[in-house]
This record gives sequence, structure tokens and C-alpha cells, in this order.
Amino acid sequence: MSAFTSFHRHMWTVLTARQNVGRTPVATLIRTKLPRILFILFILFVALIVAMIGGLNGARAHGTTPPTTGHTDKIVLNGDLPGKLDLTPYLSWYVDQSQQMSLDDVRQLPFDDFQQSASIPSFGYTSDIIWYRIDFGVDQMLTAPPYIEANPSYLNHIDLYLFEDVATAKLSDAIWQESMGDRIPARKRPFTSGTHVASWPKLDAGAYHLFIRVQSNSTNLLTVTLWQAKDLISSMTLRNLATNIFFGVFLTLGITYFSLGLIARDAVVVSYGIGIACAGMLISLVNGVGLSQLRSEIPWMNDFLIGTTNIVSQAAVVFLWIHILEFRQRTPILFWLGCAYCIVILSFLIGTTNELYTVFGTYIVPSVALFMACACLVLVKRLAADIRNKTLWAYLIALALPCGPVIMLQLAHAGLIDVTPIRIGLHQFTFIFHIIAMGILMAIRLTQMDREQVFASTRAEETTSLVGEQRKLISMLSHEFRTPLAVIQRSSEMLMLRLRDHSDDIQNRLKRIELQARKLARLVDIFLSKDGIDDKEFSLARELVGLDHFMNDFVANTTRDDAEILVTCTGTNGVEAYIDETLIGLAMTNLVETSRRFAHGQPIHITARAQSNWLAEISIPCQGEGLDSDEIRLIGNALFRREMETKALRSALGLHISQRIVDAHGGSIKLRDLGPMGIALCVLLPCETSNQDSAAPLA
Repeated sequence: MSAFTSFHRHMWTVLTARQNVGRTPVATLIRTKLPRILFILFILFVALIVAMIGGLNGARAHGTTPPTTGHTDKIVLNGDLPGKLDLTPYLSWYVDQSQQMSLDDVRQLPFDDFQQSASIPSFGYTSDIIWYRIDFGVDQMLTAPPYIEANPSYLNHIDLYLFEDVATAKLSDAIWQESMGDRIPARKRPFTSGTHVASWPKLDAGAYHLFIRVQSNSTNLLTVTLWQAKDLISSMTLRNLATNIFFGVFLTLGITYFSLGLIARDAVVVSYGIGIACAGMLISLVNGVGLSQLRSEIPWMNDFLIGTTNIVSQAAVVFLWIHILEFRQRTPILFWLGCAYCIVILSFLIGTTNELYTVFGTYIVPSVALFMACACLVLVKRLAADIRNKTLWAYLIALALPCGPVIMLQLAHAGLIDVTPIRIGLHQFTFIFHIIAMGILMAIRLTQMDREQVFASTRAEETTSLVGEQRKLISMLSHEFRTPLAVIQRSSEMLMLRLRDHSDDIQNRLKRIELQARKLARLVDIFLSKDGIDDKEFSLARELVGLDHFMNDFVANTTRDDAEILVTCTGTNGVEAYIDETLIGLAMTNLVETSRRFAHGQPIHITARAQSNWLAEISIPCQGEGLDSDEIRLIGNALFRREMETKALRSALGLHISQRIVDAHGGSIKLRDLGPMGIALCVLLPCETSNQDSAAPLA
């Protein structure tokens, strides 16, 4: 019933946004006129409250003035019955907690056992049976039989018994009796309408006593009115028209918000749409839409519809308020407690037609009212700390102010405060105010969403253009690299042919130049090709390679006079790895170069060993002056973090590439702490022994 008291914080982000991209004249106009809009909304709200209070008081004054204390005198009817006569102030009641008392038992109770008050009789959500009694007299026969109307529409059973003489204690002495309530099938109700109406018999002059038995699993309160036929028809026509319009408008609004939330992929806007639809349906169902339009023969149908919409709207108000107050960002524990609270509320959906709904109304409804009051206080506290915050002012006017009547309604239904026409009727009008205010906010939100969509589309086009330019640049770089590489390779080949009779030292140097040129061409194919742009994975050219042979070739091609590399292989005889030699060589080179930074010309002693039948380890020590904790942290970031820091990216890009290469081979690089001796960079690669008959894995 109170889902209109909340909305997602995103509804107001436009009011604090600073971007000027795609700003529309409507958004600019609303932004510049915001203080005036808020002031007009506040004045509208105050005027609506004043008019509503006056209207409800006037409607109450149109009936009979309620008593103030004690029991009132009997009401006396004459031949000229007014168009509307409110009998609620003359109701006396007795609570049957045993639920076993019969009509005869109640009739024999002393009149002083019945109680009376100035407010509408209300007992909260209770399973007790409430007996009402009205004593009245008739001076002369009525010119036309009146109609009696009992409200609210969600009461399960309303049994009326009219007696001419209270001294007789037999049920057969009732001169008229009728059964009403939403548990009565449509075909058995006196009138198929949105309220409970029955026709009285013509009464002769005399004294009469009306007993009313009420039982319901919803909040138990009762109002009784006598009507002349034409006035009842006129009133019901206007009420049905207003209720149907109300139902259609707010159901449409709920579906609209729900659809917009789905389009925007905003779960809270979707929830707000559900809440608005449920709140509008609930108010309409309470006003009799279910009874007048569905006319169901299923006894519990009206209870099911009212209970379901009430429970869903209660959960929606909690869910939306915890987003408005930004609990997820400010206090996550309160956010998750609020979500758990919503789940608890929704769990009562299984009991909308039985006594479990009474438990829901007794405990959950007051707790939701308390939650809304606390939420409003938090909002006021934040506003006091930031008095110039327009967003908080908007929330206060559009959300917190309409919460007041809803909280009163919740407490009245729970039986914690007296029920008056203002307390049970004001929320329908503040709901309309809330919808108008939120409509303005939604217009702002939609404008913001449109601007964000234009901005996102522009950024997407720019990104696509940049990607295209990047592709062109990489293609050009690839071409520019390949041309000199081809020249170097051909030149080295020609020199080898011309100088084949010279010393082996010259031949070895030329072979090294040719080998490095081939490696560089391979790297260009990997990193500057179209496939390398579209796919983050490397294109591997794997083959079975003996680990001893690979390590010896690597040391021979990498060692220098001023930076010698030594290798010791332990238990690697016959061990083979299925690798891309060029890429693994590059990865090893990057690791060795990292070690050389701290070796300062000292030899680097690499060890290779077989950890098991399927895993080989290559360990490269990294030690020396300058290897401190900061350097170790940068090396670790480069090896183990997917998103590298800027500083690590500048100084250790080679290590990051090495990690990716080894990962692509199904291996890993570990950083082993050697204590005071420094660290070791360990490459772990899948392997197999040559005496095994297992086939090599597919690339």
C-alpha cells in the first residue's frame, strides 16, 4: 500500500551531473527552474492536505456527530431519512477472543459489556470475532426502505441480525438477517458491487437492535452507513468511476516504469514499476475493484489479490528506500540486512488467505512503518548537514512528505493508533501528489538517459575509429619491420656465401645474425599481425624439443663475454617439452636480462631439472646489489597481475610478456624466495620422457 514512498537514487543523478555533452533545452530549463519547481510542489502538497482534511471532516459532519465519551443515546429514525446517515459513531462492540460465542450468548450480554469510542472501531490484524451492536428507534414507518453499507470491502464475513426486542434470545426471532463479506461467492451476495450493501426491510414504529458479527484475517475495522436508494446509486457510481480510473492510470504507470527499467537494465526502476503497479492495484482493490469487476465465485480470491499486492508493495518500499539512502555504498551491512528483510516480507506470500496474513499484519506492517519513519529521519539528518543539496530537498518533498500519511495508515491498520477518516483516506491523495512529483523526476531521468545514450554512442564511434587507426598503424609497422628484416637475412646469407672460406668465428657471427633476424621476424608475425590484434592468445608453432638440447642452444645464443651464462641439467636426460622454441626462448631471455640487471657482470648459473614425469623446472637466480623489496614487488606485479601498474609496465613489460608466453604453453612462472641470497625466477613447463609411448599434445 506504500510502494509510492520510494524510488531509486538514479532518478536524481541528472540534478548533480556536470557534463554538458548533448544537453537538451528541457533539461537546462528544469535545472535552472529547480528551486521554483520544488517550492510549487511543496505548496501543492500543503494545499492538497488542507483540502483533504476539510473534505473528510465535511463528509464526517454530513453524518451524525460522533459521541465523545460513554454510550450515546439511541438514534431515532423517522419517515424522512436523510440521503446518508453514518451509524459508525453509534457502534458498540464486544471482542470474542474465544471465537466460540453464539448470537444468543452475545444477546444475553449486559449492555455495559459493550464498549464505544469517538473513533472508528479498529482492532488491528486479529483472528478474534468482533460483535457490534446498534440500538435505534423508529418514530414512524419509513417512506422507503433504506440500504445499509458496511466497509471496508476486504472483511471476510459480515453477518447482520435485526431484532425488534432484545429480551428474546432465540435466533428465529430476528426479523431480518443477511450475510456479506468478500468470502461470500458473488452469486450469494445481496448486491454484486464494490462494497457490501444490503436492503433493509420496512420497519414499523418501535425499538430495534442491530447485531453485526465480523470476522477477518485482515485488519478488523468497521464503518456502517444507511443510504437512500438514489443517493447510494449516485455515490457508488462516482466511487466506481474514480476507482476504475485510478486503477487504470496507476497500472499503466507501473507497466511503463517497469518497461523503461527493462530497457535501461535498471533493476531498481523495474522494482519501482512493480511497486507503483501494486500500490495502485491495492488501493483500487480495497475500494472494491475486485468485488465489482471480477465477481469471483472463489471465496478467497479477493483476499489473495489484496494480500499479494500489499506484501509486494511493502517489500518494494524497503528495497527502494535502501537504494535511495545509498546503504550499499555507505553501510553495506545495512543494505544486506535490508535485502534479507525484503525476503522475509515476501515469504508471507504463502499465507495471504489464512491466519499467517494476520501475523504479517501484526508484526511486519508496523515494522515497515517504523522503517519508513527511520528512513525519513536519516534523510532529514543528511539534509540538515547539507542544507543546499537540491537532491535531498527533492527526496524530502516527493518521498518523505507522502510517507507521513502512509505511516499513519500502517499504524492505524495495525491497531496501534485510533482510526479516523483522515488517517485511512489521506494516503490516496498524497499518492497522487507523489506520482506527479515523481513524474517530473522521471522526465528529468529520461532526459539524462537520452543524453547519456548520445554520449555513449559518440564514444563508441570514436573508439571504433581509434581501433581502425590502430589496425592501420600496426599493419604499417609490420610492413616496415619486415622489409629491413628481409634485407638483413638476405645480406647475412650473401656474406656467408662470400666468406665461407674465412674463419669459423666469422661464420658463427653471421649465423647468429641470421638466427636473430629469424627470431625477430617470428616476433613480428606474433605481435604485429592481424591475428595478434584480434586474439589475446598467442599463435604457437609447437614441436617436441629435448630439454637438454634447448637449454644448450639457449645458453650458446644468449651468453656473452661480459655476461656469461652457465647451465646445469639434473635428471633431464630424455625429457622433452612440446613448446614454441622462439617464444620460450624470448621468455627465458627476458628473465635472464632481469637477472643480469643485478648480477653486474657476474655469471648467471641456470639449473634445469625434472620435477616429475610431467613437469620440468628451469630456475634462474636473481641476486645482487640493488635487488631490494621494491624491485621484488615490481617483478611480482609484472609476473602475477593481469592489470599492471604504470610503473611496473614501464620497467617490467618483458616479464609480463614472458608470463603470458609460459601461460600459453600450459606452464607458469614462480617467484621463489631464497632469503638473503635473493630470489629465483622458476619456469615450470609440461614435459614427458622420451621412453613413454604417449602422443604429443595437439597445438
